[in-house]
Amino acid sequence: MATVSDIELLADPVGFTAGILGHDIWRIPAQILESVAKNRHTAVKSCHASGKTFTAAEAVIWWITRYGDGIAITTAPTWLQVKKLLWGEIRKTLPAARIEYPKLTPSATELKLGEGNYALGLSTNEGVNFQGFHSPHILMVLDEAPGVEGGIWEAIAGAEAGGEVHVLAIGNPVIASGPFYDAFHTNRERWSTFTISAFDTPNLAGISLTYIDKDGHRVTLGSGRDLLSLSEEELDQAVRPYLTTRRWVRDKFYEWGPGHPLWDSRVLGDFPSQAEDALIPLAWLEKCQQCDPTVGVSLSRDRKKLRAGLDVAGPGEDETVLVVRDGPWIIFSQAWMRADPRGEVVAALKQYEGRLEVINVDSAGIGWNMYTHLDDIFPGIAHPINVGESSHDPEKYANLKAELYWGLRMRAQVGDLTGYLDEKLVGQLAGIRYKHNARGQIVIESKEDARKRGVKSPDRAEAVMLAFAQHELPYGLTAYLEEKIEQIDAERLQCMRQMTDKLDTGLNRAKIETVPESGKEPAKGCPECGATCIQSVCTGGKRCGACGNQFDEPRSDFKPMNRNTLFK
Repeated sequence: MATVSDIELLADPVGFTAGILGHDIWRIPAQILESVAKNRHTAVKSCHASGKTFTAAEAVIWWITRYGDGIAITTAPTWLQVKKLLWGEIRKTLPAARIEYPKLTPSATELKLGEGNYALGLSTNEGVNFQGFHSPHILMVLDEAPGVEGGIWEAIAGAEAGGEVHVLAIGNPVIASGPFYDAFHTNRERWSTFTISAFDTPNLAGISLTYIDKDGHRVTLGSGRDLLSLSEEELDQAVRPYLTTRRWVRDKFYEWGPGHPLWDSRVLGDFPSQAEDALIPLAWLEKCQQCDPTVGVSLSRDRKKLRAGLDVAGPGEDETVLVVRDGPWIIFSQAWMRADPRGEVVAALKQYEGRLEVINVDSAGIGWNMYTHLDDIFPGIAHPINVGESSHDPEKYANLKAELYWGLRMRAQVGDLTGYLDEKLVGQLAGIRYKHNARGQIVIESKEDARKRGVKSPDRAEAVMLAFAQHELPYGLTAYLEEKIEQIDAERLQCMRQMTDKLDTGLNRAKIETVPESGKEPAKGCPECGATCIQSVCTGGKRCGACGNQFDEPRSDFKPMNRNTLFK
């Protein structure tokens, strides 16, 4: 039988978290839980490893326990995030609770306490799937909220008209636009908002960091002892090891530095003031990271054509980096600090022998020796690339480096770059700058200029750029991609017009008899509907782009071309 004390704990999310779940809750998570209980809209933007997803899991468990008719719906941009992040925290929390909850399977995303009293994890691009949940008490939790589709936000807003619906949106502030961004700006009056900086977390209590920003202003974060003056032992002190650590913040200060978009979002918990001259915006890279990299690994086992890129560095702090990709998927990445890692590079490439199509090697300077070594071992596969040479389109690009990086930018923009994108690689890609020179050509910032503003050599980004370089094209990569995309769009538009014409005349898959003009051959079209937007299929024969009818007319010289094969 529940005591008065237990009933009081159920009414208080902070007391419930401490007394029922047994969690040691600190200041800001306690305030967030209180906001979820009192306010209809709560938004939390935070630094890396602030415990925000853990707090969201506590809110879900409290909500359905507090209300016997309560429903909690959680979502995230991908199913993998739903299953592993927030629901991973829920599954870990329940066994140690004072209340006996139903046992969950290792991959469960549903917790049912009774009829009409449950929590459910849901991942979808269809806002309609968020309709149909009816209860006097509904909690909607958006994890990794910056990446949640706008239609989902609209559907949740529509659901609020039907009863008491509370919304908790949490995430790293990586995209300076969209509904999550608006919650802190144009729609702020409707939201109770929280920002968690690394210097707000328990491990950095009593620690400060002072620096001069790009405008020459003195900036101090936190208060107390200077982070950069701490000893190695003091850097490793952590009252809560699972949260952001002192050493991590110190390392990211040296790696990214103030003004870098990842410093803003991952350390300060602020939306990045993305530089207008950033080659690849952080928002694009975040979307590229959302894919499951294990899918690329499984696909690679069945495919034979892999491409590699190798950026060669000399002795010092720079790295020699090898990247292997399978289509858009980066399936392997490794870096070496040694002055001569030829043996290690060869050993890494040997595991893909027989499947490698190209090894693009940075052949400028000391890279030439690496190229000749690999050419001896992998004859006909190793290919030298000197990014300082002329581009295929010198009117648009100052050199080959600019052309290849611009091609990588185009891939990132459409999500054709994914797989193992670690934090260091994302940081380097997000930090690359470009400009237009006096001739209007695109120029990538030199390594020397980048070092002047405190940015180290982007070795990992260079290796990725080389892995995606397609030197064998007779003209520029970006021109090739643009031309093929325009061609495909034109073909689709033609098919759409023909389908519209067919529907307007009421034929609806009726056979059209084509009457030729005198002395001319009849137009060759689909025998089913007569449309002329005919596509060849790789197995031989033809397919109508309007009605989908497939018929025999084999062509031995056909080479299929579509969006999927453009970016192989």
